[in-house]
Amino acid sequence: MTRGFATISPECETVFDEVKETDNLDYVIYEASAHDKKITVNTSGKYKEYSELLANFKDDTPRYAVVDFKYDSPSGDGQRHKLVFITWVPEGASIHDKSYYTTNKDHLFRALLDISIHVQAHTQAELAHAAIMGQFKVL
Repeated sequence: MTRGFATISPECETVFDEVKETDNLDYVIYEASAHDKKITVNTSGKYKEYSELLANFKDDTPRYAVVDFKYDSPSGDGQRHKLVFITWVPEGASIHDKSYYTTNKDHLFRALLDISIHVQAHTQAELAHAAIMGQFKVL
């Protein structure tokens, strides 16, 4: 089993800053490689519907993500957004991958500043828009 922290590629923070500070990107998906001992950007982009974002989370492949999560204000005065860090470690992933992603999640999370909430998801249901909104109420 691989232990120890992966090196975070400088691109990880650069793309994160673009999600955080501009309207150019709505999300960034990161991957961690036990072989290379690196965390790199897998993909980034914009989404119109939340389901478009969810297509990036496969049932056998762990990932990290930062999402500019959009939701309607409970008071009805417009759309809001929060930066959400997602650790996606699906039940169908290998034990090795689960261990490696779990070991490195805090390392990446600490490198990315101003994130509102950290969501750990193992099933597609835990990634659902309503499930993440439920996490806001826990705060």
